Amino acid sequence: MTKKSDRMAEAGSPLSKFGVLVAQLNSIVNSAPQQPPDPLLCFDLLSDLVSTIEDEPKASILQWQRKCEDALQSLILFGARRPVRRLASTTMVRIIEKGDTISIYSRASGFQGWLSDTRKVDPLSYIGAAQCLGDLYRSYGRKITSGMVETSNIVTKMMKFPEVGVRKAMLQMLQNALEGSEGAGPLAAYSEAFRTVMRFGVVDKSSAVRTVAAGCLRAFAITGGPGLGAGGLESSASLCVKALEDPIPSVRDAFAEALGALLALGLNPESQVQSRGKGQLVPARTLEGGLQKHLIWPFMKATGARSKDLRVGLTMAWVSFLQGMHLTYLHSDTELQNFALQAIDMLHGNSVIDAHAQACVLYILRVGIVEQMSEPTQKDFMILLAKQLCLPDTSPSMFVVTLRTLSHLLTTLGEVPSDSKEVLDNSLVAILSNSSIPVRVEAALTLRTLSEVDPTCAGGLISYGVTTLHALRETVAIEKGDRLRIELDSLHGQAAMLAALVSASRRLPLGVPCRLPLAILKVAKKFMLESSRKAQAGVEKEVGWMLLAAVISSMSKEELEAQEFDILALWTIPFGGNIEHRLKQAEENLEAELCGWSAAVEALTAFVKCYVVPNMTSKNEGILLQPVLGYLSGALAYISSLTMKQLQISKPALDLFIVRTLIAYQALPNPFTYKNDHSQLLRVCTTPFRDPSSCEESSTLRQLLDHRDASLGPWTPGRDSFEDELRAFEGGSDGPLPCMWEDELPIFPQPVSLGRLLVNHMLLLFGVIFATEGLAGKLQLLDIVDQSLKTGRKQAWHAANITNVCVGLLAGLKASVRSRCMESETEVFKRMQSVFQGILADEGICIAQQRAAAEGLGVLARLGNDIYAARLIRSLMADVNGASDSNYKGSIALALGCIHRSAGGMALSSLIPATVQSLCMMAKEPKDCLHIWSLHGLCLTTEAGGLSCVPHIQTILSLAMEILLSEEHAGTDLRQSIGRLINAIVAVLGPELSPGSSFFSRCKVCAVHSAACTFCSSSCFYALTCSNTETNIVIKTANTQASCHLYFATFS
Repeated sequence: MTKKSDRMAEAGSPLSKFGVLVAQLNSIVNSAPQQPPDPLLCFDLLSDLVSTIEDEPKASILQWQRKCEDALQSLILFGARRPVRRLASTTMVRIIEKGDTISIYSRASGFQGWLSDTRKVDPLSYIGAAQCLGDLYRSYGRKITSGMVETSNIVTKMMKFPEVGVRKAMLQMLQNALEGSEGAGPLAAYSEAFRTVMRFGVVDKSSAVRTVAAGCLRAFAITGGPGLGAGGLESSASLCVKALEDPIPSVRDAFAEALGALLALGLNPESQVQSRGKGQLVPARTLEGGLQKHLIWPFMKATGARSKDLRVGLTMAWVSFLQGMHLTYLHSDTELQNFALQAIDMLHGNSVIDAHAQACVLYILRVGIVEQMSEPTQKDFMILLAKQLCLPDTSPSMFVVTLRTLSHLLTTLGEVPSDSKEVLDNSLVAILSNSSIPVRVEAALTLRTLSEVDPTCAGGLISYGVTTLHALRETVAIEKGDRLRIELDSLHGQAAMLAALVSASRRLPLGVPCRLPLAILKVAKKFMLESSRKAQAGVEKEVGWMLLAAVISSMSKEELEAQEFDILALWTIPFGGNIEHRLKQAEENLEAELCGWSAAVEALTAFVKCYVVPNMTSKNEGILLQPVLGYLSGALAYISSLTMKQLQISKPALDLFIVRTLIAYQALPNPFTYKNDHSQLLRVCTTPFRDPSSCEESSTLRQLLDHRDASLGPWTPGRDSFEDELRAFEGGSDGPLPCMWEDELPIFPQPVSLGRLLVNHMLLLFGVIFATEGLAGKLQLLDIVDQSLKTGRKQAWHAANITNVCVGLLAGLKASVRSRCMESETEVFKRMQSVFQGILADEGICIAQQRAAAEGLGVLARLGNDIYAARLIRSLMADVNGASDSNYKGSIALALGCIHRSAGGMALSSLIPATVQSLCMMAKEPKDCLHIWSLHGLCLTTEAGGLSCVPHIQTILSLAMEILLSEEHAGTDLRQSIGRLINAIVAVLGPELSPGSSFFSRCKVCAVHSAACTFCSSSCFYALTCSNTETNIVIKTANTQASCHLYFATFS
């Protein structure tokens, strides 16, 4: 910066807008020792400064550059708050970029010198200096590599600082320096930096610091690993694998990404930064066996309580590695096929299907392999996978994963390559005889996908299947022993293929010849009515009912009408007549009969869903429903007799029969139609409450809970729904397989165990029946629920029981909302309120249970009248005043928001002031979790209250600013909560929000800072804001300024 420029500025030359802003900034800085800068004023000024720099001529920038930089540096070193220092650092980078870049050396040196000083100052000053220096490194790292040694030494010294924020800021600065310098700095600096990260960062007590330390390891990897060498790569990769068992998800994700980047670098020695040993270059070495040691073996050996977390972490590391190989090191997508086979081989030792391991490998293949391939390579990969199906020593899990990936490839490509058609057909048809049922079912589903992509093959495959089925039926009649087992497996596989193909025929452009479904129906009747021997009777009947269900789902209304009574009569065989007599007849082969009954109930469900419900009218309701209800009553009678007699039968077979019976009842449109069966059904469905120790924990809460509260956890939406499903996936090796006639398949095979599925459907049907019961019936059921909660307080199954209670009651309340069955039952409301509040007061409940109980109170308020809702709110606010547990307070905060959302904010407008005051008080308490839940409750209250909340907007905005400016609360989740709250405020204010107003300035500060700190927050907030912006613009009059809303959306 020249002296001439300074003299021009002092000579009183006309000031540009940029000069005026710089002068204002200097004035604020000069008065800072006497009066601390106002954060809102500073943020507005710096925002204007950034936007002005973009349009200012370079000559004007040069004239004021030095004074602007000095003022910004002083402002940062005074200890500016988070939003201000972030924008000040951005301004510093922009002005150097637009002006004279030579000043980068003095600025970087100045911050380094200040940080090297050992004097004690405000931690905010250290954080601000580190942030600004890190931003300078990120933009100009190649120019200031000479300062890397000093920077590494500073970080080493400051990692002993007691403040978590300072340690995190120092490591973040180091990460920016590593990425910005791109490995071009002195190796001594990198060696010291690596030592600091490994010695202090990765073992820090704070999860935030550990997360940034993982980012530093990734930065080392993507810049060529300067200062690491083969030993450093090996040790850091091993540490990353160990860190994948960390209890904090964000830490696991960061180390997974770092592990993938390190392994990709280890397999590309030509990209490694070479170090010197005694004056000579030490040649880079490949990390031998890196994949096996750090990805494959840990995955295969994962056991224990955290095995699923470890597997998911290794899965993300696999994807990071594969993306690094293809995108960073530019390996061809053809090479990815070799890695795909290695990923599939991780399932090689699993003789028993492990559903969770399958899901992880499927994710690797789909995201890491297929999505990175070009179309020609995907076709080659399809041929490779088809050939893998013919290899010996392939485990069932490997088959399932390969088949599911083939289905995805077929859907992605939308065609069957001509050169792979023959090998694909032969491989899939051959696999239908596999000894594993899940493999045969997956092969049938893959053939269904094949027919949808290439409809011309459907008719031929169906004809082949019918012919083969007739032949197999004759064969099984004479075979014995092991040979019989093989033929029965083939019989089941061919039937599964036929069922899958015929169910898909209705979606094919030209369908299939009508003779083929009729031929399948004919052979299905033979299997059901003419079983040859007891040894295979169960399999034959199961095959027959499976084929019938598929044919029903494929036939048109007219075709079914012509045969409806003939088809309905088929269920007379298993469920008509004297049930006790049939049970006595079936005692010798009861387990096989159970399988047949289960298939029969599934076929009945298909008939109800595909024909009865769509075509039911007031005239034919009785004609269609009465036979169905009679058959279901017969199935229920079987269940009652089998349960009471406690015969020696397979529990999984009985559980599957019960599950399918409960699903069939849920398929009926009106629960009042089977009122006569309620008492027997409740004896089954109250089992989780009467005998909780024998039941698993339900997994239905994720589907029942309101998705608008998903940000609270535990299933927080991420950047990709497929990844969300993997993280939430539980899996069950004994889980039931998908129905051949259903269009929608689970994303991953066998998503839930059979025991858990049984509990799920028990509780869902319990809720449906609960909603239809009278006052006495509801109170009796609540007595059972209450008793289970009281007796289980000190039991190991207490947590699972609470989840099951939440599922049952929440399902009942939501069913009541749909049917309006519980509008004036005050006694029931009080009892349910007591149950939910008791659950909220339990110290050991998890987030999902908190959400369920809070939402349950909200639905209660919706079912009751306004007086009840108001009384409920006052009761909760009275409870929170004397509460000390932060989790309980957070639950009440959500409950208050849910009540306002459910009952309508305008109806409860008189209680909005007290609610806002109570929630704001909770949000000011020091616990981060309480902040998030209180802010979410405020968001729900603001959205529901509408204009009633306008008088309280100033209070809410002040709270948001206070939290944003607080250094103690810097989490991403918290910033996202503030972003959603500001979005609700914008929607409420509408036309009242205009540029220049204090409301607009505060909203802009909160929005920009919330959105700029994280991509996830930014994208979520931008979408919400734009949605409300469009609404506000539509409803405003022509003379109202709409630009403020557009400007706000642009800023976010």
